Amino acid sequence: MDIQLEKYKLVEGLIGLKDEAIITKIKQVKDENEEAWSIDVSEAEKTFIKAGLKDLKQGKTYSHDQVMEEVSKAYGL
Repeated sequence: MDIQLEKYKLVEGLIGLKDEAIITKIKQVKDENEEAWSIDVSEAEKTFIKAGLKDLKQGKTYSHDQVMEEVSKAYGL
């Protein structure tokens, strides 16, 4: 199965969809799937993830190169 092709077919079908009940059901499935990852995540991990997402939105990030430069300096690599 070509997963990319299947996704495109689904998107195509969604664009033309007019039945609100079906759209609501699809949204419920999507929302449940997005929440499923958090079942095995501790409260502390969820807190850290939320903090990281907030930092990301606020632009408080470092590039890979910046991190590697700091690691190199700290550990003489």
